[in-house]
Amino acid sequence: MGDGDSSPDSSGLWRRSWFWLAVAAIHLTLLALYYLPTPKPPLGDETMYLRAAQVVLESGRSELGSLWPPGYAWFLAPLVALGNGSLWAVQLVQTVLLLAAAWLLALLLERGLGDPRARSFAVLFTIAYPPLIGFAHYLWPEVLHLTAMLAALAVLLLGPPAISTAVAGGLLIALCLQSKVLLTILLPLLIAGLWRYWPAALRLRLLIVLSLTIALGILPTVTAQFRDFGRPMLASSGWFNAWVGLNDVSRGEFRHPVVAEEYPRYLRSARSAQARDLLARDKVVALIREQGVVATLGERLRIQYFRLLSRDSFLTLQLAGGAIWQRGDGYRAGANAAGHAVRWLAYLMWGSLLLLTAWGSVTFPYRRRPVGWWVLAFVLCQLGLFIVLHVKSRYRVQMLPGLIFFAAYAASWWRARLGESRRGSLSTSSVPVLSRVRLACAALLGVALLALAFAPVS
Repeated sequence: MGDGDSSPDSSGLWRRSWFWLAVAAIHLTLLALYYLPTPKPPLGDETMYLRAAQVVLESGRSELGSLWPPGYAWFLAPLVALGNGSLWAVQLVQTVLLLAAAWLLALLLERGLGDPRARSFAVLFTIAYPPLIGFAHYLWPEVLHLTAMLAALAVLLLGPPAISTAVAGGLLIALCLQSKVLLTILLPLLIAGLWRYWPAALRLRLLIVLSLTIALGILPTVTAQFRDFGRPMLASSGWFNAWVGLNDVSRGEFRHPVVAEEYPRYLRSARSAQARDLLARDKVVALIREQGVVATLGERLRIQYFRLLSRDSFLTLQLAGGAIWQRGDGYRAGANAAGHAVRWLAYLMWGSLLLLTAWGSVTFPYRRRPVGWWVLAFVLCQLGLFIVLHVKSRYRVQMLPGLIFFAAYAASWWRARLGESRRGSLSTSSVPVLSRVRLACAALLGVALLALAFAPVS
């Protein structure tokens, strides 16, 4: 399915006026919820990022602290100034970035799957999924990070194997790392993929250029962090997040204020950032030794993936009835038809994505398209990290490209299969035939993911 298929995607959603009307309706509904009856107040890190952006404008320094890379504060600063106290400029630019992310993901999926029809799924899920649209309206780095990550992949994988490609990709990765540092751990995976992807005669030279460009791109931030905190780093949240993750007790977000309790203790634990991290590391190691590795993993499995894959998201938790709304934060409107529609659309799209991802990841033709192994490793590495690290539903945003990759394959497979069934040509089908074992595994994985997503929250 899809191999060698270069026919135009005549049914592309972006060619349909009704699709763009529907997308516009979702975006406008979320904006209305954001501003009516009164604007949604900043929540959590949003207040910190806004203050940091204002400090950048006043002094040229973000003063975010050692746990956060300063890139997003610098991104916000000119937009906050342009908006003159309003967030319209931030929301407009981040919405444009979200559209760019959809376009970049569509290009990557078409190349990776060899099927022009995959573009439709990429566009649909990126610009019509309410929780992702919500981040275009918030002061969080998720959309900037996602777009920079996809732009880097598009340049490196779709561009010619040349020095200019490596430089451009390196600068985009540097931008990505300065908005969120989690991708740092996945860089070896990217390097390994490029080593196999680029021509043998050029790969070493290009990887050296790529690495040097990334290093030079992050050097100003590393230098500034060394000046402020005495360590050459982008951010140092790993051990604190691990400690909080090991102490999370609820399957739902915002039900037990672990971060609110632990962050002040972390700040009081020592005067320097380096000393605080060493103390957090010692606490993590001591706790794991006390509980035992097996017991710790068992306890985390009982909680972490329910939090990560929950049907609820940072958006739905802020709508009327959500855990954030119940404590007096989030969207200011009470229960209304628009809020209910947004919540159930988010649930429906997330459940559908999980089911299709399960099907696609199990049935994908890895031998014919080895890129599937790289995407699978990209997803599994992040899932492995979250067995210990503190989990929020927003952390799955950077996993979405991998999930959408497999879901798009599954959607194309079913579309082709059902089309041949209607034409009565299954006996000469060009769609891969799946064994009963793979079908059973796909079904079981789909049920398991839905169980994690829709299980009762405790």
